[in-house]
Formats: sequence, structure tokens, C-alpha cells
Amino acid sequence: MLKRVVVTGLGPVSSIGVGKKTFWENALHGKGYFRNVDFPDVDIEQYRSRVCSPVDSFEPDQYLELTKGLRRAGRATKYSIVGTHLALTDAGFSVVPVVQGGTSQPKYYRVKELDPDRTGIILGQAVPNADVEYPEHVKFVRDSGPKRVNPFTLPQTNSNRGAAAAAEWFFLKGTGLTVNTACASATHAIGIAVLHIQQGIEDAMVTGGAEAAMDSYVFSGFDIMRALSRRNDDPMRASRPFDRDRDGFVLGEGAGILVLEELEHARKRGARIYGEIIGYGYSQDAFHIVSPDPNGLAATQAVKKGLSMAKLRAEEVEYINAHGTSTIINDPTESFIIKRVYGDYAYKIPISSSKSYFGHTLGAAGGLESIVTLLAMENGVVPPTINLDNPDVDFTDPAAPGLDKRCDLDYVPHEMRKQDVRIAVKQSFGFGGQNGVLVFKKFEG
Repeated sequence: MLKRVVVTGLGPVSSIGVGKKTFWENALHGKGYFRNVDFPDVDIEQYRSRVCSPVDSFEPDQYLELTKGLRRAGRATKYSIVGTHLALTDAGFSVVPVVQGGTSQPKYYRVKELDPDRTGIILGQAVPNADVEYPEHVKFVRDSGPKRVNPFTLPQTNSNRGAAAAAEWFFLKGTGLTVNTACASATHAIGIAVLHIQQGIEDAMVTGGAEAAMDSYVFSGFDIMRALSRRNDDPMRASRPFDRDRDGFVLGEGAGILVLEELEHARKRGARIYGEIIGYGYSQDAFHIVSPDPNGLAATQAVKKGLSMAKLRAEEVEYINAHGTSTIINDPTESFIIKRVYGDYAYKIPISSSKSYFGHTLGAAGGLESIVTLLAMENGVVPPTINLDNPDVDFTDPAAPGLDKRCDLDYVPHEMRKQDVRIAVKQSFGFGGQNGVLVFKKFEG
């Protein structure tokens, strides 16, 4: 018999707040954070898009004391470590510094109530740590060649560094994985972590995702693809999912880290439980390097797989936290997918896009958006989609003529709505057509 999996800790690091309290207060009231980029190494006038949603004023040492080696780490690694610390402490664990070698500086932190061999970490991250790699590459090309490249650069740039560093820092010796499925990375990481606990491989998992792609080189890649919003004169209104005037996503960054536990493990220590994860669905479009399948076939199957694993009828879903990127193609295609899955009931489900507050955080998106979903369930509210002034109710897709891709569903515009949510679905659809879906249930014992 499969074990039940519950969420006991939340660790958001985002542009709208670091830590659960500030993050949720801003998400609940639709208080986003966006500004123009300020890359010091390039002329920003070269960019078509100059809008971003960074984690400003982030100081890891406010939360825990990092070693010298970790201070050299990339921002995504630091977000992973701080997010993990926030999630573990939010879960009620005693996180105790371990000091060795006659120094007052901690070598690592030990989580008292966890068996390290029965606790794993699976995180999503889509982009390598360019903030570490790119300056060294510039130095290599312009100045010195290979002899003066920092020897710490290569191991710090790998996408797996965040999960590995968090495992080292908190002495987690179970499964260690990094998942890269583009924008669905964190959602898949959480789903795989659920499977591990269900099957008894681990008692607890740290999971979610982290990303820090706010780099002049990486940003230029999205800009040249014309994927980003060009609302440079009005950055606070640039991310506008499902709106007629959307023109691309806004690049964000941060981490969304969750602690999952096997139900009895959580009960034995009297843990606070945010909710239960009862379904995980996944699929692959096998269609295009960046564009979703206009027919939404595989994405539809991912949602249906999640509902099937959860043993739910479509009509039992009470909230959908959408992928909702604010791009021309994603939003109507996602609306069409929802209609394919739910039929007429699609028009009765409240839907919102958290990217309207903190942008598209790529590999961290599914983690941060799952945190929003869980807090919505706990607090009996549906958070809003902001900047949705004119839903795109007349959209037609030339790549899929005849399909109803109008953005005419209930996207909860502008203001949160009080509503009890017992069953919620989190959808993520990544570049390359890698789809992930989670099904959450309000915990009822």
C-alpha cells in the first residue's frame, strides 16, 4: 500500500518576499514586484525587453552563516540553501549548527529530528549558474586564457550545485537529484519526491526548485527569442497573464522549497500539515524546441494522469494554479487544455497565475507556485491574477484553426476571492514540451 505524503514546511525566496509571511501577504493581495534591469556590463539599450523581477536586497547571512566556499557560490545555490533552511525551520525542525576544527563558524547544520539516511533532496533548476560562469568566461577570453581561471568556477556553475550544497549544508544523505525540465523542473522534482515517499524509499524529502537567470547573457537569449515583455515604460504591469495586451513573460528568480513527509512520520512529531499531495502527472509533447503543441494533446494527458493518480473526477477540482506565463501562445493554449480536461465545468473553476506577481522563475516556478497553492488551501482563499484588464476572449490561433483558445475562463482578476479549496491543481508546461502536474488536497486527517 502506498504511503501518504504531506507538506509540512514552506521556504519561499522571491522578489515579493523571503520567508512565508511576507511572500504570502504580497501574493494574497496581488502586490507584485517588477523593475527595469541594471546590468553593469552592457548597454541595456541594446535589449528590446528590459523588465525583470529580481530578488533585491537578498543577504543569505541574515538567515544562516555561510562558509567562505559557499560565499563563492552562485545565487541559485544560495537561494537553494536559504530556501531549504526556511522550509526546515517552518516545518518545526531543530536546525543546529555543527562546529568543527576549533572555529566558531559552522561546518554544516544538523536537523535533529531527521534521520539523514532517510531524508533526500530533489530540486529543479533549469539554467546553470551563469552569474559564476560568465565573468570567468569573459576573463578567459579577454585577459588571461586558462591559467588564471578560478578553480572553483566549474563545480559552482553546475545546475546540480544547489541540491548538492543544500544536502551538504543540512547533512541530508538520502536520494540527491537535480531535475531539469525547463519551466516544469520544480513541479517534476516535487512529483518525483512524492513517489519516493509513497514507495517508502525516504521518510522525508526537501524538494522544489531554484533559479537565478538574471544575468546579462542569459537574459539576452530570452530577449532575442522575443519571449519577454517589452513594456519597459510600465514594468509593474508587464506580466499580464491571459490579458489581450500581454506581450511576453517577465524573467524572475528565487527558490520555492518544500518539506514533504510520510504522514505517520509527520504525525509522530506533531507537525503542522499544510496539505497532502495525492496526484502527479507528466508527459512530453515531442513537438518543438520551445513552442507547445497547439493541440495540447500531451499536456491534457498530464493533467488527466494527475487526476487519475489522485482518484478524482474532474468536477472535484476547486482551484487551478496555472502555468500562466503571459506569452502570446501559452495562455490561450493552457485555457484550451483546461477546457479539454474539464469540459463545461472549466468555466466554474477559479484559476490564477502567480507569475503575475513575481514573474517567470523558470526552474523555481513550480515550487513557488505550489507554495501559493498550499497557502491558498490553508487560508480558504483564491489568490488573484493581477494586471488582467481585458481577457483575450477573441484569440484565434492560426496554428490550430477551429480550436477554442479564447481566454474566457474565470482567472480571478485583480483581487483575491474568499473560497474554501479542498482540491487544487498546479500545472507547469516547460520549453520543449515537458509537462508536469501536481494535485493537492486539503489535509483532513
